[in-house]
Amino acid sequence: MTTIEEPSTGTRSAALHESSLTQDLLVLRSTVADVLLTRSHRVVVDVSCLDRPSSTAVAALLWAKRSCARAGVDFQVHGARPANRDVLRRCGLVVRGGGAG
Repeated sequence: MTTIEEPSTGTRSAALHESSLTQDLLVLRSTVADVLLTRSHRVVVDVSCLDRPSSTAVAALLWAKRSCARAGVDFQVHGARPANRDVLRRCGLVVRGGGAG
């Protein structure tokens, strides 16, 4: 997982990859915890490298979204493939057809 911080906007960006998903999910938890401590403005997760989001990945994304919502931090999922978009939309992770949520 690559985590990128954009200090001027307070955005932390991360990407989930199929080949390193277990490690990526651990880093996602750490990133969200750090964002909550520093009160950054936004977390953006790129899921374009996931062939199919596993139940573990969906659960981690939902946890991250709920944690951010409680702290008033914007949380978005980007890059959902068309085949994955419906699953993520039903879970409340993607709200627009373009893959942002």
